[in-house]
Amino acid sequence: MKLKKLGALLGAGALVCALGLVGCSGSDASSSSSAPASSGEAADEVVLVNDGKLTVAASLDFPPFENLEGEEAVGFEVDMMKALAEQMGLEAEYLPSTKFDTIIPLISAGGKADVGVSGFTITEDRKKEIDFTDVLIDSNQGVVVNPDSGYTSADDLAGKTIATQSGTTGYDWAVENIPNANVVPYDEMTAVFSALQSNQADAIVADLPVVQYYVTNAYPEMQIIEEIPTGEQYAIVVSKDNPKLTEELNAALEELKANGKYDEIYAKWFGESAQ
Repeated sequence: MKLKKLGALLGAGALVCALGLVGCSGSDASSSSSAPASSGEAADEVVLVNDGKLTVAASLDFPPFENLEGEEAVGFEVDMMKALAEQMGLEAEYLPSTKFDTIIPLISAGGKADVGVSGFTITEDRKKEIDFTDVLIDSNQGVVVNPDSGYTSADDLAGKTIATQSGTTGYDWAVENIPNANVVPYDEMTAVFSALQSNQADAIVADLPVVQYYVTNAYPEMQIIEEIPTGEQYAIVVSKDNPKLTEELNAALEELKANGKYDEIYAKWFGESAQ
C-alpha cells in the first residue's frame, strides 16, 4: 500500500505556485491542497493526515457505535476502525468528539481527518459530497416515548414535538413522515434523550441500535414503540479526493469478514452473529 502524508502534498502544491509553474490564486491553492488525488501522482496513493495513522472524526455520544468511557473511545465502529487500521498497517487515532453534522464537511474539506464514522447511512445526497466504503452494518429507525404517554406508533405523533439528532436520517424521516410535526434537532444524542425525559419532546426518532442502547442502559423507563424498517446501511465516510484510501479500506474490511474478526467485533457489541 503506497502511503503519502497530506502535508507533503500540500507543500508540493505550494512550491509549484511559488515557482510560477501554474496560475495559483489563493483560492486555487486551497482547492488544490484539499484535492490531492486529482493529480495522477496521488491517485495511486493513500493520502493520510498523519504518517502511520488513520485519523478518525466521530461524534462520541453514539453508543453502541462510538462512546466515551472516561477519555477512551469505545464502541462497535471504534473496534472496527482499530481492526481496519491494523489490517492496513496503521494505527487508528480518534479526534476529540465532533458534531455529527460537521463530519462530512470536515472530511470533504480535508486536512484534519482521513475518515468519518458515527452510523453514517449511505444516501445519494451524501454521496454528492463524499465517498462511502462498503457496508459496515445494517440499521433501521426506532421511535421512543415516555412511559404512559398513550402513544403506540408513529401514526399517533402527528402534530407533536419530535426530538432527533441534527443532520441524521432520523431527522429526515420524521420531517417526511410525521404530519405537522415539530421536529427539533439536537447536536448530541444525550440532549435528544434529555429533551424527552424533561417533556420538551413527545417522542424521539433515531437509529434503532442507538435508541435500544440508551433505553437498555440509561433510560429503562422509556419505551420503543415502533421499529421503522428503513433498510439503512452504515459505511465509512472518505473524501472523494482519496479514492485509494476507500479501496484499501474495502480490501481490509473484506479480509476482516473472511478471517472472522468482523464477526467477533459484531458479537461483542450486539451479542449475536452478524450472519
